[in-house]
Amino acid sequence: MYNRSMKIAGLIAEFNPLHLGHEYLIEKIKEDDVDLIICTMSPNFTMRGELSILSKMDKTKIALEKGVDIVAEIPTIYTIESADNYAHKALEILNSLKVTDLYFGAEIEDTQKYYQIIDVRKKEEYKSLLNKYRDMGYSLKDASKRSIITIDSSFKDLLESPNSLLALEYIESIKENNYNITPHIIKRIETNYFDEIKNGVLIQSASAIRKEYFINKESKGLSYNLSDYKTYDIRDYFDLIKYKITSSSLDELKKIKGVNEGIENLLKKNAYINNYDDFVSSLISKRNRETKIKRILMYILLNIKKDEFQDDSFNPIRILGVREKGRKYLKIFSPEMFTINIKKDSPEFIKREIDFSKIYYKNDELKVKSEYHPVILD
Repeated sequence: MYNRSMKIAGLIAEFNPLHLGHEYLIEKIKEDDVDLIICTMSPNFTMRGELSILSKMDKTKIALEKGVDIVAEIPTIYTIESADNYAHKALEILNSLKVTDLYFGAEIEDTQKYYQIIDVRKKEEYKSLLNKYRDMGYSLKDASKRSIITIDSSFKDLLESPNSLLALEYIESIKENNYNITPHIIKRIETNYFDEIKNGVLIQSASAIRKEYFINKESKGLSYNLSDYKTYDIRDYFDLIKYKITSSSLDELKKIKGVNEGIENLLKKNAYINNYDDFVSSLISKRNRETKIKRILMYILLNIKKDEFQDDSFNPIRILGVREKGRKYLKIFSPEMFTINIKKDSPEFIKREIDFSKIYYKNDELKVKSEYHPVILD
């Protein structure tokens, strides 16, 4: 069914959860007369170091029902990462699947501004300022933002818009890797990334949706009810995180990815705190932002060490779900490109994903086994 003139749409998402804003994006993609929609999706964990409120398999089923044709997994180790590494892996997968056009939502639509910032980041002046702000104790993200704004303050609005920052990494990854993929920015409407629940609008931010559900058990901004699914909250895993911190030696903690610059001492010192959010707050500093702290705690929970996953050689793409059109499309590729079903002889990185899922599902064997086969929607 494949020919070179086909327009294959790519979508990168966490779907935490899949909300009306995502449905709006999918409808806008369909309006562009695409032949197929392929989504690379974060699994049971997210880029900002949180648990996905819904399991990867539930998210996959909902995505297929909403019009996505193929859902491929972004491995956990690349999901709990900085935006540039996350974007790099997601685009690598989409490029391997012959995606021609990438669609994503952002607050700023002017693509030329993104390319201009990419050029700024190559300047010696930028590199010098970056080192200056790092020496002043700023995180890499804040140091980079300050350096760019110092050079050209007109970029301030874009650099302070969360989705536009991620869009920047997508565009740069396409450019730097010479992918034959055309980026399309769909402007976010009604709400922004960090907004609380807003009255009088249908589309709500994902963070507000999760907060509203955990506090009031209401499913706002969705076309389905979260109460129909098993939901997950990182706070329910805090006792396990604390146990791992208190039962590990300082040397053992220093082997965990992200644990450096003496933060292992602060982890131990503040382990008496009994609330997850308060614990996170106690670890934040100018250099260690909230997102970085949450990623470190997730690495501790999953026991991801610094020396793991050093080999970035090709691993088969894990297909989480397909519709009929997607099944036909995948037949143009060599079967060796994919992991479809989980078997005893599956690659080590797949077995590690199952280890991560055992923690996510708290060793619920039925839930773990639900991941052994993809969701198929005819």
